[in-house]
Amino acid sequence: MGGEASGDPAPPVARFLLVNSDALLGEMRASGVEAWFRAEDAAVLCALNDYQQSLGVTGDLLEIGCYHGASAILLGTFTAGDEQLVVCDLFGEAPSSDQHFSSDASFRSTFETNYLRFHDALPTIIAEPSTSLSSSELGRRFRMIHIDGAHDYASVRNDLLLAKELLIPGGIVIFDDIISLHTPGVSGAVWEGVVNDGLLPLFQTRKLYATWDPDVAPPVPAGFSAGFHEVLGHPMNHLIRDEPPRSRRYQMATSLDRAARRLAKRIT
Repeated sequence: MGGEASGDPAPPVARFLLVNSDALLGEMRASGVEAWFRAEDAAVLCALNDYQQSLGVTGDLLEIGCYHGASAILLGTFTAGDEQLVVCDLFGEAPSSDQHFSSDASFRSTFETNYLRFHDALPTIIAEPSTSLSSSELGRRFRMIHIDGAHDYASVRNDLLLAKELLIPGGIVIFDDIISLHTPGVSGAVWEGVVNDGLLPLFQTRKLYATWDPDVAPPVPAGFSAGFHEVLGHPMNHLIRDEPPRSRRYQMATSLDRAARRLAKRIT
């Protein structure tokens, strides 16, 4: 209804169209959003968001490390009703011990400009190191946490333990660069979490998708082939995306998606 405020999510068809990852990433590239965000992982995130919504899992979303905003833009489309996106980043003030990021004082301005190209308002921004975040202040209210901040062992270990305190039942945590050659600290901290802290791996690409809830068991996302592994008695699949169709029908669907997403933003 016209001017009435509502906490209900957008209609199912509109929500699906809002999070079509291929179309959204295409628009980001066309808008000049610089990103290391892979299309495969955008598709997996969309599938996991759909999985949570199908189970009625609701809660806020948190991203640690947002660079120029590509993954945050996608996560922002997942919020429904009263859900919020929170991002934590130093915005160019990366500690000298972590060489994963280059320092650039314009990062925050670039992030905000990029985000507002796709959303009407900014997310909650915490311009502090993730080590300053407190579970007692933030609370256990997050259903999805994407960790892509400092990549040294100590920082990732801190972020992992923080996520354990923040995720609600049904929650999912994602770690970036789990198998990249230049980020051994990520691999060490995350697999230590699996061995010693009850972290349950779900999917692996160049990211690791995991949970602390043994009841979380998402199906392999459509359009992916999977290789099965057993890790400490828990099933995990590594994912490889199948070649997407490039038919005329596919291209038309992508164009309709863009139009529907613009329309949905006007009416929500």
